[in-house]
Amino acid sequence: MSGVIAAVTVRAAQRAKELGADQALEALRHELEMLPRLGVLLGPSRPDGVEVRKTRIEPAGGVPGLAVAYVYTPAPPPPTVAITSVTPDDGVPE
Repeated sequence: MSGVIAAVTVRAAQRAKELGADQALEALRHELEMLPRLGVLLGPSRPDGVEVRKTRIEPAGGVPGLAVAYVYTPAPPPPTVAITSVTPDDGVPE
């Protein structure tokens, strides 16, 4: 265990449920607890270590590909991840 705490905002959870991807989002949440810097960094690095990142849930079982945005905050301990946005992906590679 990495010691990272990952959570999903209410709005992101609602959107994932609307898209039929609540289980896929939960799996991603668990993965982010192990690899909190998954995906690509959006914008410049900040001096305090906070990162805004984007990753993708691949399409499967009738669920479209999804773009997932999250914020990684390394300090104060414990490090945290907050999944803030879930949107249908346009399919353009990262």
